[in-house]
Amino acid sequence: MREKPPLSKIIAAVSAVIVFLFVFILLIIWTLRIYEDRRREDLQGEIDKVTAEGGEAALLALGGYEIDNIFYSDDGLILFEEGDKDWLYSADELQNISVYRQCAPSVVEIYTENNLSGATGCGVIISSDGYIVTNTHVVNAGGSLSVKFHDGSVEDAFLVGTDPVTDIAVIRVDDSTRMLMPLAFRSADELVVGQKVIAIGSPYGYSWSQSVGTISALERTVTSSQGVSLSMLIQTDAQINPGNSGGPLLDGKGNMIGLITAIYSTSGSAQGVSFAIPVNTVIEVASEIIRLGHVDRGTLDILCVELNPMIVDYASLPVSEGILISQVIPAGEADSAGLRGGSRAVQYGNSVIYLGGDVITALDDTPVRGYSDYYAFMAASDSGDKVDVTVNRNGDEIVIKNVPLVEQTLENMRWVIR
Repeated sequence: MREKPPLSKIIAAVSAVIVFLFVFILLIIWTLRIYEDRRREDLQGEIDKVTAEGGEAALLALGGYEIDNIFYSDDGLILFEEGDKDWLYSADELQNISVYRQCAPSVVEIYTENNLSGATGCGVIISSDGYIVTNTHVVNAGGSLSVKFHDGSVEDAFLVGTDPVTDIAVIRVDDSTRMLMPLAFRSADELVVGQKVIAIGSPYGYSWSQSVGTISALERTVTSSQGVSLSMLIQTDAQINPGNSGGPLLDGKGNMIGLITAIYSTSGSAQGVSFAIPVNTVIEVASEIIRLGHVDRGTLDILCVELNPMIVDYASLPVSEGILISQVIPAGEADSAGLRGGSRAVQYGNSVIYLGGDVITALDDTPVRGYSDYYAFMAASDSGDKVDVTVNRNGDEIVIKNVPLVEQTLENMRWVIR
């Protein structure tokens, strides 16, 4: 009779089988995971290829989803639609609707005592305690002011102050008990050409109208109807007409990026080019007006013109960029400090300029290539400040030290020749 194996051997054999099965299963799982990872990598490669060639729309089309519009946000791609109901609006349309509903209550119409028949322009609520920013030319008619809100109600307002140099003014609602809704701001430093923008205003008295366009250029310099050069402006192709002045220019999320200020037109109505003051400037100037009632900034008491290839070539200048001093104000600060104007008069458009003067190429350590650099420097200065002015004089670079700045006014800003 055969003897039974000891219990210990049976246990050892069973344990060996269990270990083998466990290892075998692990190997199968590991192999399947490797296969799945490779399959996913291959699939991801195909997806990347389709997306690279045709974009997200082509990828969705492979899944049977035909789309007309995709909206790209800062946080990702928005492609959602509830349930299986019919499509009512594109993503772009939904965005426009959302911005209007969100922002229209923060826009007001402004009426002056001298023009009660219709609004002179619009304004934007910038604080919950009643401050409203608009254009200087909207409130310059003088007299008492009133504002009309989106719900149709009207309240009296008073002028806090104006800055004709930037065409920015601040008014305030008198003792308002309503809940005011200020707009959110987005720095103009983040803007790009081609970006979508939305304007809300009252063109020709058609209250709270919305128009949509793009940013067509940045850092533009234009001359206002008062003869003042406005710099660093946002150019847009959104439809802007009389009555839009003082209204907001918004991005696709409803943030205010600019204050509408000017139309370039030969007829007075929109012809595809309009301008807005960057919100950075609006905030800076409005804060100063609220604090002091006005804005104090400096400038050189000179008549000047920005160099361009025509002037450089005609005058045989040794530099191609900078600000040409056409004239200095006799016995003024710039004259006394030693800056020199020109002596040879030539016709320049509708103006007369004088060639042969100094060409400003730097202020302190800041290069000056043209008006934008010049205005940006002066915007950060105060009257009475002293600056070192680097000029090119007949081919030589000279630094005129400690030139006092005078107060920037509407009149001396007209000395800039265009």
